[in-house]
Amino acid sequence: MNDTITDFLIQKQVSQVGFSKAPDTPFDGLNGAISVVLHLSDAVIDQISGAPTHTYFHHYRTVNAYLDNVMLNLVLFLQNMGYDAAAVPASQSVEGLQGIFSHKKAAVRAGLGYIGKSALFISHKFGPRVRLGTVFTNAPLTLKNEKQEDKCGACGLCAANCGALAIKNIPYSEGMEREDIFDAKACSDYMKSQFKHIGRGAVCGVCMAVCPKGKK
Repeated sequence: MNDTITDFLIQKQVSQVGFSKAPDTPFDGLNGAISVVLHLSDAVIDQISGAPTHTYFHHYRTVNAYLDNVMLNLVLFLQNMGYDAAAVPASQSVEGLQGIFSHKKAAVRAGLGYIGKSALFISHKFGPRVRLGTVFTNAPLTLKNEKQEDKCGACGLCAANCGALAIKNIPYSEGMEREDIFDAKACSDYMKSQFKHIGRGAVCGVCMAVCPKGKK
């Protein structure tokens, strides 16, 4: 089943696929988490220097919409095989600048990467230059349960380049809350005050652009 789903998603240009057991599933009875990863355009990200670009804002929205569409297709694919499935939107804040489920934690458990000092998911293949989605299902999957790693080491480029001073330069470890390493409100407030003319202050991307893990 893992191979069938992976083949289905690869045909839709998905960059990485992972499977993990989610103890905090938002959907009763759906404990299998399928992580869907799309690699952002390096050419677009490389243009970010101290501030987001109009091109990045458009790219960000387009990739999120495509990711949601891919996940809907996967849900329908699984349902047609007789299984239950539900997707968590790629980008959605419902309370406290957080979504109903952490895509990052599922992707870490699937062995696809780790959470960095920036609080971004750092893909082993593409660094932080990715967007994530998660589909939950009761299909019979082989599920991983990998642990969080720290591969940021002494690097603090994301913190040093954060205009909002939202990144605390603290390595993330299993069990920590996002607030322990990252001030989401400071980030949001800074974007709204500084980049209102670019995507209504909804994006920044500086920490992603400077991360050495994402650069070729």
